[in-house]
Amino acid sequence: MTTQIDIDFLPAEGAVVRLIGLMERRGYELEAMKYAPATGTHRLSVRLRPRPGMRRIETLKAQIARVYGVISVSGMAMPPGLEAAS
Repeated sequence: MTTQIDIDFLPAEGAVVRLIGLMERRGYELEAMKYAPATGTHRLSVRLRPRPGMRRIETLKAQIARVYGVISVSGMAMPPGLEAAS
């Protein structure tokens, strides 16, 4: 199942690389990514799918929330019809 995660974080050197690396190391494949820099905070929207095996998106969101500079993490499962159309 594909999930969309939105991460708001403070801009810092290497922040995006740390976040992407964490998701990949935790067993998720990135399908799409949108990065929106803004004044004060930046937003990274990622569509990802777990690799085979037992993976819980709530665990990943909790791990992302603990990364230095992360302000908020939200996510939702994408409906199967929308998943195929994307």
